[in-house]
Amino acid sequence: MSTYENLHGRRVNVVSSNPSNPKEGEVWYNSTLGLLKGYVLAPATMSAGDTVSTARTQLGGCGAAQTSGVIFGGEAPSLTGATEEYDGTSWTGGGTCPATKSDMHSSGTQTAALWGGGSPTSSASYEYDGSSWTGTGAMPFSNRDCFGGSAGIQTAALQVGGFISPGNYSTVMCTYDGSSWTNIPQTFPSGPRTGNFSTTGIQTACLSVGGGPGTPQTVSSEWNGSAWTTTNALVTGNNSAVHKGTVSSSVLLGGPPPSGGYGSGIQTWDGTNWSTSPISLSTGRSQAAGAGTATSAYIATGTGPGGTYTNSTEEFDAAAVATKTLTTS
Repeated sequence: MSTYENLHGRRVNVVSSNPSNPKEGEVWYNSTLGLLKGYVLAPATMSAGDTVSTARTQLGGCGAAQTSGVIFGGEAPSLTGATEEYDGTSWTGGGTCPATKSDMHSSGTQTAALWGGGSPTSSASYEYDGSSWTGTGAMPFSNRDCFGGSAGIQTAALQVGGFISPGNYSTVMCTYDGSSWTNIPQTFPSGPRTGNFSTTGIQTACLSVGGGPGTPQTVSSEWNGSAWTTTNALVTGNNSAVHKGTVSSSVLLGGPPPSGGYGSGIQTWDGTNWSTSPISLSTGRSQAAGAGTATSAYIATGTGPGGTYTNSTEEFDAAAVATKTLTTS
């Protein structure tokens, strides 16, 4: 049987503490701990986060990191303007929005968030500064069901589609520059999908996936600031999921699959292909909120099994190279 020395040309080093800057694949024996350690690929994980105070669905949410997010509005089951902030450990109350809506545009960060439109149908927009909400320029049209088309930050946001009143699910697109909204001439390829697809990215580079009508679709489309391009499809059709990341790397959490119910599946995007993650959510859900990146994100509240509103938070961490204890099992 081959030994580590035969394979790598050297013996395992014996050290009293873990090296501060190990190389990928490096193995050592920590004599203080009495454990064999290695700097190797650790699997993706899901872990429980703190409980949301107000369980709700069809809410707004954003944040640049798993440890810095904000949720607002939604149905609880009555419409609410409640705001809560997450620091990676616990949820705390934030400033209440003057509007009580659901299905709104939501983009930005915990200390610079944007709320636009929502249900009941509205064109009103609000900005959040980490403590309070302030009214800002109205959207070009009254709309609802626009949460799935939100991308960008408070000073450079993009809204794709939504249900324009009166009418149907729309292909229109508009941008926000920190003070006013402007229609742009480009349109999304398919209006019916814009009610429950899932978008992530920035104003000039975003990825929209899934949606309807009917059976959740596998379509994946990339926006480059001037045009849409169809990319490789989702592994499994999906809608109303939490989508976090960029056009080159993202994660899709939950959302109803084609088989129905409330999805617990996770799909990841590497810039070329979608893959199914070997892990899943503990609580299947849709129309939830989230924050973070492709490698570190959370999903909070939303509609769960039986149509009830869950108040749980789950944290996703992608597979990554890390120091691990090695065993022979």
